[in-house]
Amino acid sequence: MSHGDTLTQQARYHSRCTGIGHETSLQHLQTAQGQAPVPAASRDQARLEAAVFEHLGGTIDYCAHPAGIAHVRPSVDHLVVKVDLKLGPEHSLPRHCLEALLPTQYTGPAEDEGLTPGGIAGVRLLEVDSNGLHLGLAGTDARVTLTGPPPEWWQAALARHRSFCRDHHLVPLWDAPALTPFEATYLAADSTWWKEQADRAWIASGLLRRIALFHTVIKPFCIRYWRHGLGWKFELRYEHGVPVGHDRLIKHLTDPRYGLAIQSTRDHCECKKCDCDGGAERNCWFTLDTGGGRRDEIVLHFRHTRAGYDITREYDQLVAAGAAPDWLAQALPAHHRSPAT
Repeated sequence: MSHGDTLTQQARYHSRCTGIGHETSLQHLQTAQGQAPVPAASRDQARLEAAVFEHLGGTIDYCAHPAGIAHVRPSVDHLVVKVDLKLGPEHSLPRHCLEALLPTQYTGPAEDEGLTPGGIAGVRLLEVDSNGLHLGLAGTDARVTLTGPPPEWWQAALARHRSFCRDHHLVPLWDAPALTPFEATYLAADSTWWKEQADRAWIASGLLRRIALFHTVIKPFCIRYWRHGLGWKFELRYEHGVPVGHDRLIKHLTDPRYGLAIQSTRDHCECKKCDCDGGAERNCWFTLDTGGGRRDEIVLHFRHTRAGYDITREYDQLVAAGAAPDWLAQALPAHHRSPAT
């Protein structure tokens, strides 16, 4: 295989994983000679990305893109995440990011409420500039940049968040140059758990760096994910008649050249080429793990709604959240309406 063919394959993989166009992906890989199409993060970088992945918030309501992420730009020591502007029809996803990611300490009258930090212990706000909101991890060089809104929006939202903290007995910790004693005590209280999380952070980091696969190679109208022990569970919902495509997703996640170092087990699959079951709901379950008896890395549950199931409410929420018409036409074809109707 020629170098040109290899580069084209790498660009295709990079584009599908990140949500960035093929030509832009090709130009990026030509510049970053020798870099993997989706490079693995360093250990500290993976820790930060795993925390962002868990708390981002794009799976608690409908967004324009699955998980609320339009695209990502990964490198070994940095990740840029473009978040959708809306969380559901009414709320702001970037504002939710500030509340969920930036750490605080409660100092109000209810003492038992002040034992756990708000946000993510150790996350630091580095700066806001024309490139976005830059986050770091105390004591490391890890960086994640959130983009989407213009810098003046981030500044105004930060001012509102500081005011909220002041009015609710919350001390902002995100400006401290190092880990605060409060955060250090909290993390030391269960150091084994945090070390185990750090050891497994590469999984969540690898998923976040490939998050666009959930709308480029498959078309669920909804994804939800949550931490399950040291691993992750996903539920993906499809309109009846839309191809589930779980084999395509898993092929990209486990690609032996460019994917994660995991393998797939088909636990249960109800895919059929006909409606011989009367169009009943169908469910498929897969486990992705590193082998060696572990069964807790990633669990994928693909749900195909029954024939005639009304998804009008979900469709309207996606429209209100800013989902693109061409994506809606693929993910919810039976419900999709052109702007003229």
